[in-house]
Amino acid sequence: MSQQSESQSPRERFRRERMRKQSVTFLVAFGILSAMVGSGLLGLQGILPLPFPDQFTADVKYAEVGDTPCPTPGALPSNPADVRVQVLNSTSRQGLAKVATDMLVSAGYKPLEAGNSSPEYPGRILIQSGPAAVDDAYTVARLFPRSKVALTAGTDKTVTVELGTFYAGAVSAEELAKATKDTSALKGPETCLPLNEQDAAAGQSGQSGAQSGSQSGN
Repeated sequence: MSQQSESQSPRERFRRERMRKQSVTFLVAFGILSAMVGSGLLGLQGILPLPFPDQFTADVKYAEVGDTPCPTPGALPSNPADVRVQVLNSTSRQGLAKVATDMLVSAGYKPLEAGNSSPEYPGRILIQSGPAAVDDAYTVARLFPRSKVALTAGTDKTVTVELGTFYAGAVSAEELAKATKDTSALKGPETCLPLNEQDAAAGQSGQSGAQSGSQSGN
């Protein structure tokens, strides 16, 4: 070996040394790359934590004032007697709010006195409530087909039913009885947005209180 090295020219020895260094560099780089790939696969499988945030997780958009909030997941209809609701007529047609209020009374509600509002709502029915009464709002909405539920900044549990331009009148007695007997879980539209943690906690507190009141009244 030493005789062969001595017989090589300086240029040949330089090329040989360079190839040796390149081989070592390649092996080190390959080892690092293999370790990174292995760690990445384990991270994706949940075995190892990823060293960077999951960029593929979409940010959750929560309901704000004016948006349609989602009811509490799995929430059942509120006890009508425990729901604080008021009907407002935003149109120039007389008597709409009173007829709707009488319908609520027939369904077991104890609504506030009917009133008027302005400007005129350019839709059918707008049902509004604060975070604590979202489930109550969806309970009331079952008596008003094709209504829209919207979130307000209210801190109490009042649900407001605003009758608009295209309101067609109270449902029939048969439809009212069917809606009143419906005890399935509340469900919002596909476009509804979840409440943030603080607002959701307020809604769940109100839901548990309504259910306990319903049980004690049976």
